[in-house]
Amino acid sequence: MAIGNKKIPVTIFEQCYKDYYESLINFARARLGEGGRFSEDCVQEAYMVFYNRLQTGEEFLHPRAFLYRTLDNIVKKQKAKIVAEESKTVSLDSPEGSVQIVAEDQIDCEEYIKILEDSLTDDERELYTAKYVYDKKIEEIAKETGLSVGAVTMRLSRLRKKLKNLLEDLIQ
Repeated sequence: MAIGNKKIPVTIFEQCYKDYYESLINFARARLGEGGRFSEDCVQEAYMVFYNRLQTGEEFLHPRAFLYRTLDNIVKKQKAKIVAEESKTVSLDSPEGSVQIVAEDQIDCEEYIKILEDSLTDDERELYTAKYVYDKKIEEIAKETGLSVGAVTMRLSRLRKKLKNLLEDLIQ
């Protein structure tokens, strides 16, 4: 199969889909609990990542391991979203995990986010939007802004600290 001028190794993808789909669904259901209502979505997203990487010409020595690792990361993000929705929390990803602060009933999460965004400089808002709204990778942000990966990482770390402090001040 060809898309544009790229040839996609469909047989590898199809074989992996056939061999691992059911076990990946079970893995996602076990991780998500509650009947795994988002399990199929997470598995499909993992296969899309795999498909896109195959499309770029990447070869996988262990495609099963790649699919499980990718699915595990997707499930972790989905679980954080579920927890945030259920407990009205604002979540910021960090290398140490998610920073979550419970929002009080008087103001909903969107209002908190709007207040926080208004407290940011233009550069901070641009970085926040790239990372947390568009879910871009650090390397992609670095390339777009002309900064080094280290500089982007440091700015994100400072931004998370600033947002956490601002949010804590709002809640108290």
